[in-house]
Amino acid sequence: MARAPSVWLRYEDGFAGDIIHQSVRIPDDGATLATYYCCMQWNAGMEGGGYCGIQDHPRGKAFIYSIWDPKKSKDPIKAAFTGVGTEPANFGGEGTGLRSMNFSVGWETGRWYSLVSRRWDQNDHTYFGFWVHNETGNEWDHLITMDFPVKDVTFTSETGSFVEDWQGTGDNKRTAEFRQGFKRKTSNGTWFPFSTAHFSVTQEAATKNHNDNYDAGVKGDCYYLSTGGTISPTPNLGTSKTFNATTASQPIEAAIEFSIASAKPNLVEWSVPKSSTPQFKYTINLGGQCVASETKQETTSQAIQGGKVGDTVEVVLEDILGNTTSKTAKITG
Repeated sequence: MARAPSVWLRYEDGFAGDIIHQSVRIPDDGATLATYYCCMQWNAGMEGGGYCGIQDHPRGKAFIYSIWDPKKSKDPIKAAFTGVGTEPANFGGEGTGLRSMNFSVGWETGRWYSLVSRRWDQNDHTYFGFWVHNETGNEWDHLITMDFPVKDVTFTSETGSFVEDWQGTGDNKRTAEFRQGFKRKTSNGTWFPFSTAHFSVTQEAATKNHNDNYDAGVKGDCYYLSTGGTISPTPNLGTSKTFNATTASQPIEAAIEFSIASAKPNLVEWSVPKSSTPQFKYTINLGGQCVASETKQETTSQAIQGGKVGDTVEVVLEDILGNTTSKTAKITG
């Protein structure tokens, strides 16, 4: 079977970051079985290398998130959290590591999905979280957090996107569109937009029947990559080119929304709707003093001490994109 050539974009963000974000859409005529539409790849050949995106898989429309095994530790990568329907498993082939697939959330052609990965330090390890935002349905899902047994690993390399025919169905066309890509710098917390992308195509013996069936460019505010079928390159594309796309200066998602459900002398509870940018960290203040602060994404209650009826308790939530929202409530009996 003849494969279509893999087509790539890389975004000039070769510096340390702690959050990467990008949206992906597969047009109605761009879906082909056995295709990996990779939204973000990082640290290839380095510590903490991985990638995430969507697949048109024989089992269904999957979200996938993978990290290669560590170089500085013999300890395995573990799933610290798995969302509903997420299936973690070890992988081999092009290196070894931990892969997660989720078929239950699903994706549809013609719809935009924002993918977010954030890294943080915990117990001398690095944690990597993965979230998906269905922009049409306005719902977020936390699909997995991986416990990587090496400390201080960041998104260091340039971020890449690609479209890959991984089973040899090159007679069929496949297309992906990408927009609103960003990395947050660890040095100063500012966002770097993926407003410039460098295109390349991987032509090899396994793709010889389709080495000239590819295309790439910019449509409106998004980049696109196409490969396979009877596609032909736009004039003057060649096998490498630089594109520029209109991009916001930082992610456009609104800061986290939530409500305080209950405030008692010994317990405070809150609720975050699925339409909100998800929680990353919470801080509880009582009488102006911090009484609890945890980097936890699924916890929505916290035991407190010293609270009295009539006191004011403040809940401060940071979301996965670094925005914070604060709310207060009076403690009741």
